[in-house]
Amino acid sequence: MFEYTKNNLNLIIDEVKVGYILYDEKDNFFAATHIYLNKEERGKGYSSLLIEEFVEFAKKKNKKIYPTCPVIKRYLESTYPELAK
Repeated sequence: MFEYTKNNLNLIIDEVKVGYILYDEKDNFFAATHIYLNKEERGKGYSSLLIEEFVEFAKKKNKKIYPTCPVIKRYLESTYPELAK
């Protein structure tokens, strides 16, 4: 399950927050500044799930993503270059 709070996109599994993306919303883009997963949850594909959800969120808001986080930047450049600002 995904949960949006102020400047956070959280991934909740079995009522536990296992990871999140930090972002800032600007006029015409989101600045994606950080992605984090709990150590025991890494390597399970959750980063991709978070980024995919964030991409859908940006599309719904008709905004591009400016990724300052290297993980998010790499993913967007290879998968969604049209969304990267």
